[in-house]
Amino acid sequence: MLSSKYNKSIAQVVLRWLIQKEVVVIPKSAHMKRINENFNVFDFELSADDLTAIKSLAKGSGLIYSV
Repeated sequence: MLSSKYNKSIAQVVLRWLIQKEVVVIPKSAHMKRINENFNVFDFELSADDLTAIKSLAKGSGLIYSV
């Protein structure tokens, strides 16, 4: 699991993935712990293999579209 590999939460891995795809991310939380987690995504980078693995996951309907 990527979250274990990078010692980050799943949400942090997803935020980092979006940032590396150059998607503007505006995370929201009312919990201070999660707000801090949202900021702690700039101290690691997902490898090319991990980006490919995420891309190959099953796709449902979502809010991100290729442009």
